[in-house]
Amino acid sequence: MGVMSGRYGYREIDTFAKANQKELRRYLKIKHKKMPSYITIREVIMRVDFDRLNQVFYKWASTYVPIEKGEWLCIDGKSIKSTLEDYNTSYQNFVSLVSVFTQKRGQVLRTSAYENKRVSEILVVQQLIEVLDLKDVVITLDALHCKKNSGSYLR
Repeated sequence: MGVMSGRYGYREIDTFAKANQKELRRYLKIKHKKMPSYITIREVIMRVDFDRLNQVFYKWASTYVPIEKGEWLCIDGKSIKSTLEDYNTSYQNFVSLVSVFTQKRGQVLRTSAYENKRVSEILVVQQLIEVLDLKDVVITLDALHCKKNSGSYLR
């Protein structure tokens, strides 16, 4: 809820939790009088199974955020902070997240994480478009996807 409210750092999520502690304690059935610290929040977030969370999120998004004909969607990948490996080599590895974002509602519909050493963003985008079965929508992509052979996955 903190992230969905624009709080992205652990301390910001902690501030959100403290500001909304009455509602959170009731809704989450927290029995302690004191809310968890940002350190505890970090530990919990670090242990979240991303693939399972992504499945649950997609199920929610596909139920409550329908993709309408003529809708404008943005698809883009961003590297995730603090995931860089092999920083001293010419071919570094890091984790990136590709998101499908709806302009009309300002919401993310689907995400997919990947390691750049194992798979390319182009392949991940192709898979997302195929899984979402996108038809009769406008998709904006960055220059990475502007190649002669990349148009085959855009119908």
